[in-house]
Amino acid sequence: MDSKVPIVAFLASLALKGARSVLQGIFDYAERHGPWRFVFLEGRNGEQTFDLAKLACDAVVVNIVPRAEARRIAALNIPVIFCDPLPSLKLTAADSPLSDSPVVRMDSRAVGAMAAKYYLERGYRSFAYVGETLGMYWSAERRDGFVAALREAGYDAVVYDGPRGARERRRWDAERPRMMRFLKSLPRPTAVFAAMDGRARLVIDACIEVGLRVPEDIAVLGVDDDQILCRSCVPQLSSIRTGGYRRGVRIAELVDDMMRGRTVSHMTFVEEPLAVVTRGSTGYDAMRDPILARALSFIRRNAATARCPSSAIAAAAQCSRRYLEKRFRTLLGVSVRDLVMREKIEHAKELLEKETMPIGEIPAACGVSCNSHLSVLFKKATGVTMREWRHAHRDASDE
Repeated sequence: MDSKVPIVAFLASLALKGARSVLQGIFDYAERHGPWRFVFLEGRNGEQTFDLAKLACDAVVVNIVPRAEARRIAALNIPVIFCDPLPSLKLTAADSPLSDSPVVRMDSRAVGAMAAKYYLERGYRSFAYVGETLGMYWSAERRDGFVAALREAGYDAVVYDGPRGARERRRWDAERPRMMRFLKSLPRPTAVFAAMDGRARLVIDACIEVGLRVPEDIAVLGVDDDQILCRSCVPQLSSIRTGGYRRGVRIAELVDDMMRGRTVSHMTFVEEPLAVVTRGSTGYDAMRDPILARALSFIRRNAATARCPSSAIAAAAQCSRRYLEKRFRTLLGVSVRDLVMREKIEHAKELLEKETMPIGEIPAACGVSCNSHLSVLFKKATGVTMREWRHAHRDASDE
């Protein structure tokens, strides 16, 4: 390979799914506009480190870096872009050697607000938040966004901020009894929002240990949509996609501009989360209404891929169509038809994120006989066409 190909260093831990998604976005941009060479640390035992100066790196994407290291990086006089920097390090403060570097970060408060909206739409009235173990800023921001959105709607949330003491922080078996007591103390059903998928997985584990049903007694929602963590849960974990891939593309655009000598002033680019991916760990607060519970169960099983007419739903719920419609509007604030279409649109999004299915075949796969009908409803719900959605989210399934 030509030795003049730019070298980009990615200095962020790859342990979390979000960072890996960011790197994937950078890789894909480089494939289209590069080539670029990359150096990064995997975080494995025995891994060799490297010196940015000796490798003659052309740009650096950095997350957490001590002030002394920031001075060394600044001395290289190469483009530096911050990805979700730790606020306490004040790396972008006026007295920082990297104060002019642009910042791309996730809107963690918006993540919490999205979780609240998701649960409110499903009729929940009792809520709880479970923080991560180290008191990270993004966990606090997700908590604040969740609580604020709920208060605006007239509800409160019980907060479990994390382990107490060093032993609980180090060992799940030490913290688990307290987590179990916390979950048992919650009203049923309660919608629990956890700071990250790893914590959500442990919430489900604690629920199973104390005999709480998920999602009937406790619904659980995580963050990052880490396929390994989500699929390892029973039931599988619902999670919020945070848009790491999109942040990666934004970072790569800035890297490209700066390496080409274009002026990029100090700016902060804030990216909002993408969507909630619904799996088995979240449901509806319908257990106190057997008719509604039966109807919602039937819709979850059938609405995404079949016609699912109101008559079939009413038959499954064992009531009249008129009574069912009244219960939906009273308890959920939506019509039966609106909820069925919501399920179809969510399924359409999943299919659009996969490049294998032509857009023209998606309506039939969603149980809609008229292509234009789904297209109109999709644009009304999302603000964009299905083709535009696919273009914007074509790699979201890799996040």
